[in-house]
Amino acid sequence: MNTEFIKTLAKELATRINKLVNIPLVKEEDEQAFFEMIVMMILEILISKLGTELKLTNR
Repeated sequence: MNTEFIKTLAKELATRINKLVNIPLVKEEDEQAFFEMIVMMILEILISKLGTELKLTNR
């Protein structure tokens, strides 16, 4: 899967989450970076698991 696509998707999802969630005493830029990091990790895990699943079903 394209890494740029994953980064773009993570940024968009993190922005939506950031609009809904406010962490007190944390700057907006830091919140955005935090949510992007979390979403990126989740997407990488999901994609790697899906890749494993797809390889098993293609055999």
